[in-house]
Amino acid sequence: MTFLHIAAKDLRIRLRDRNTLLLGLLLPAALTAIMGFAFSSDSGISEIPITIVGPEDADFLSEAAAGMLSRHELFDVAVSDETRAIEDVRNGHRAAAIVIPDSLFEAVSGGHSAEFVVYEDPVSSVKSSIVRTMMEQMADAGNAMSALGRSIFLTIDDVGELSDAERFALNGWMFDWMRERWEDPPIAIASSDESVREISAVSYFAPAFTVFFTLFTLLSSARSIHEERDAGTYGRLRTTPVTRPSIIAGKMLATYTQGVVQVLLLIGLSGVLFGIDWGSSPTAVAAMALVTAAGASGIAIFIAAASRTGTQTDQIGTVVVLVMSVAGGSMWPMPESFEPVSRLTFNYWAQQGFSNLVVHDSGFAGIAIPTAVILSIAAVLFAVSVLILRRD
Repeated sequence: MTFLHIAAKDLRIRLRDRNTLLLGLLLPAALTAIMGFAFSSDSGISEIPITIVGPEDADFLSEAAAGMLSRHELFDVAVSDETRAIEDVRNGHRAAAIVIPDSLFEAVSGGHSAEFVVYEDPVSSVKSSIVRTMMEQMADAGNAMSALGRSIFLTIDDVGELSDAERFALNGWMFDWMRERWEDPPIAIASSDESVREISAVSYFAPAFTVFFTLFTLLSSARSIHEERDAGTYGRLRTTPVTRPSIIAGKMLATYTQGVVQVLLLIGLSGVLFGIDWGSSPTAVAAMALVTAAGASGIAIFIAAASRTGTQTDQIGTVVVLVMSVAGGSMWPMPESFEPVSRLTFNYWAQQGFSNLVVHDSGFAGIAIPTAVILSIAAVLFAVSVLILRRD
C-alpha cells in the first residue's frame, strides 16, 4: 500500500498550494459568471416604442391598430401625426413609426395598391427590424384578406351596384370582421414548455471551463514528477524499498484524485452560484465527473512523462491544452462544420457528456458514448505513460 502514502503526500502538497485553489476553483467560477453575463439571453429585449400614424379622415384605423399592438407586452404604442412621429424616430425617442396609407380601404376592396411606410431608427436596428418583420407578416395577412374582400365586392356588384353609403358600411363590416379574426384567429399555434429545461449561457460555460481548468491544474500536478527529480527527492525515494511501479501508481492516483475533487467541487459550485440543473440523475453526473477526471489526468500524466523537464511540461502542455480547448469548444461554441475536428479532442467528448446531462437530462444513456471515448483515451495514455516512466 506504499503507493497510497505517495498519493496522499502529493495531495497534501497540492491542497496547500494557493495557486491550485485559484486556478482550480475561483478562476473557473469567475469566468463562468463573466461569460454567462456576456452571452446571457435572460435580459431579453426591452420594450419597443413605436408610433402609429393613421389617415386624417380615419383616426379609428390608427386607434384600432394601436389597440391590437398594445395587447402584446413587447410594444409601447403611441398614436401621432406623421410629422411628429418622424421627428420622434429621428431623435431616437421611438424605434419606428408606422404610417397607414389613406387608400387602405380601397386597396382591400378594389384591388388597388396601398403601401405602409415604416420609418426606422438606425440606432435601434434590432428593434426596428422586429417592427419591419411584423409589418411584413401583417401585409401578408392583409393581402389574403384583401383577396377575400375583393371577391365579396365583385360578387355583390354582379347582383347590383352599391351606393357609396352601402360600400362604406360594407367596408366597416369587413374591417370589424378582419379585426376579430386577427384577435381571435380560427387557427393558432400553441407552445408548451412542459418538456423544455431552462438553459442559460452559464449552462454551457460552466462545464466547458470545468474541463478546461481541470486540464491545467492536473498538468501542474503531473509536473511534480520533474519537480521531485530536480529537488533530489525522487533519487532519495529510489534508494528506499519503494518500487518504481509504486511511485508511478502513487503519482497517477494523486493526479486523478485531485481531478475528481476539482470536477465535483466545480459542479457543486455552479449549482449553488448559478443555479445550474445538472439533471435528475446524480449518479450519472458523478460518473461523468469520474470519467472526465480520468481523461484529464491521463493527458496530464502523458505530457509530463513525454517531457524532459518541468519547463517543457508547462510549455508543451499549455499549447496542447489551449489547442484542444479551442477546437473542442471549451472556450466558445464551435460551428457544426468544425465538428469533425472537434471530435478528435478530449474536450469535445467531455463537453458533450455534460451537455447531455444539463440540456437534455439524458442520464446514463446520454453519457454512454462520451464516457466510452474518454475512458479509451485515458487507458491508452496511462499505459503509454507507464511505459515511458518505467524506462526513465
